[in-house]
Amino acid sequence: MRQKTADITLLCKVVDNFGDIGFVYRLARALSALPDSVRIRIVTDNVAALAGLAPGVDAAAARQEHGGWQIFDWNAPSVCMEAFTAEPPRIVLECFQCGRPDWLDCLLFERTVPNLVHIIMIDYLTAEDYAETFHGLQSLTRSARVPKVNFMPGFTEKTGGLILDEPFLQAPAAPLAADSDFTVLFFCYEKDWSPVVRALQDFSPSNRKVLVAEGAGRASFMEAWKLCGRSFPVQEIPFLPQEEWDRLLCRAQLLFVRGEDSLSRACLCGTPFVWQAYPQSESYQLVKVRALLDRMRGFFAPKEFAVVERCWLSVNGGCVSAAASCSEGGSAGGGSHGGDLYSAVGAFLQAYGRLRSGFQAFSERLKKNGDLAARLMTFMQKNGML
Repeated sequence: MRQKTADITLLCKVVDNFGDIGFVYRLARALSALPDSVRIRIVTDNVAALAGLAPGVDAAAARQEHGGWQIFDWNAPSVCMEAFTAEPPRIVLECFQCGRPDWLDCLLFERTVPNLVHIIMIDYLTAEDYAETFHGLQSLTRSARVPKVNFMPGFTEKTGGLILDEPFLQAPAAPLAADSDFTVLFFCYEKDWSPVVRALQDFSPSNRKVLVAEGAGRASFMEAWKLCGRSFPVQEIPFLPQEEWDRLLCRAQLLFVRGEDSLSRACLCGTPFVWQAYPQSESYQLVKVRALLDRMRGFFAPKEFAVVERCWLSVNGGCVSAAASCSEGGSAGGGSHGGDLYSAVGAFLQAYGRLRSGFQAFSERLKKNGDLAARLMTFMQKNGML
């Protein structure tokens, strides 16, 4: 019996840098690598961003074939409408609450495609409890012929998990430089990084080297490094295709990462890391940071976990300890005092060797939760979408 092909359209609006399109590209690759027969169409409002991650994609094309996929420019309605009218979608993944282009809504709700179209809203990655509550929850649309359901990436068995793509899991773990070098990969948002630079200056390995990735935080880190005397080697890294970035991330000894896609990779590689969440109004990023810390707590001895917690909260603008008042450690919205940030990061660096086992154990637990792409395919099969 011929296996039925799953027709999956991924929608993505690039809101902040490359994290959202990075997830979509990673998910498309992971779905295509499954033994199931999958037909992938990607619709994005920023084809150039995808081209930066996927060598061979034409940044200027309204429609193109790449690696067995069809890629469409969200902002080319006539081209998209013609293609999707000729071959109506069956399953649409709305990634990160991106909504749908007007031409697709017209096709789904005004012209009425001949088949039932299932919409799956893939939400932002979070460790908050609501991820389990919302996972699999039905949502309403304008038509019963277009049912919609939520699918939540996450850190527990009751969510969709993380993408366990083979190229990433098989990325070489050898050090980036000579065996005696200690390499730090830095990829964060804009901030006064002087306290972190000073902590790195005082870190005992004299052979430390920092690789600073392209992005919003690079200029502020480089400025802090220059002001602090350039006392350790720094190398600026250009923007890299996704697979090259993954290899770089897996081979560093210490990570400072931001956002969600790089966070998920850091969690899975088992390397000690510091996460800077996207700064939000009223410091809501601290809710997200604390939620993830709570998921990690059981994998560390209490003394070691206290070091991780203090460092992460300090980097993300929260009070760094129960004993420190907000007036000493910075208000919830104003960030931590430079001295607190310096000491918190310094303590993390000094505890590095003792923290490794906790990060590795957390990584193994996440892998046991299962692969998001495979769980998504199973979810679609169980719910009669295929």
